[in-house]
Amino acid sequence: MARWFGRSRSRSYDKPGAAAESEHLEPLGVSDDLRLAYGRTGDPKLLRGSLQAAELAVEVYPVDDIRHAAALSSLCMLHRLSWERDRSAADLVKAVDYGRQAVDKSLPGDPVLPRHMSSLATALQEVYDSTKDTESIDEAIALYRGCLDIMPVRAAGLNEERVAQESNLANSLLRKGRTANDSAILDEAAEHARAALRDTPEDHPMHAPRLINLGGALLGLVQTGHREHMAAAEDMYARGLRGLPVGHPSRAGVEQTLAIIKGLRRQFGV
Repeated sequence: MARWFGRSRSRSYDKPGAAAESEHLEPLGVSDDLRLAYGRTGDPKLLRGSLQAAELAVEVYPVDDIRHAAALSSLCMLHRLSWERDRSAADLVKAVDYGRQAVDKSLPGDPVLPRHMSSLATALQEVYDSTKDTESIDEAIALYRGCLDIMPVRAAGLNEERVAQESNLANSLLRKGRTANDSAILDEAAEHARAALRDTPEDHPMHAPRLINLGGALLGLVQTGHREHMAAAEDMYARGLRGLPVGHPSRAGVEQTLAIIKGLRRQFGV
């Protein structure tokens, strides 16, 4: 799942001169700082403060300022975080609504439009996870594809945001492919998961999760009858498990899945 915990590129510190000195006075900057602090501490008061600052930012910045769309996108993300914390359906509805507004009100050439699209897509993916509404996952997939279409491809070096969108698209396709038991969709999920993994250095903190993501796509193919992917799925999960830090919340689930794959290999002799 995509989580934009970095600072907004629409903040005043991106501007030269004296304007950068007053970034702490800007509501979008305040919202960003409080959101980052919430990510570190999990304190719900910080999340509420970040929401209030983002709401103020929507009022302060005019529609023809790229920070207006950025503030709407922040509200999308923040209400999704509230949903993840409290599971209030109203938060998820607001996340999608603000995400749509952010995309619709982005100005031509806005360099962070892919972030707004991704934030909306992630909210829609949460809708799908809770409701199994196929239109939501289809829209999320279309948005992630759109992100990749408009993001630049670098000749050299790691474009982290583009790689993240490859991984996000893979995860959305995996969700749809598993539900539909559709090997063609799962094949595409594996293709994008491989691309994300290929472009993620081994010392990158997302390397282990992306190994596991590819393993999940391959396991999905196994579950549609393609047992030839079983050994590769086990390898991805095993390597991913070795790369996860001790105490990582995903370790137990990965260990359980790895045990299931090993059992299937013994059962089918592959």
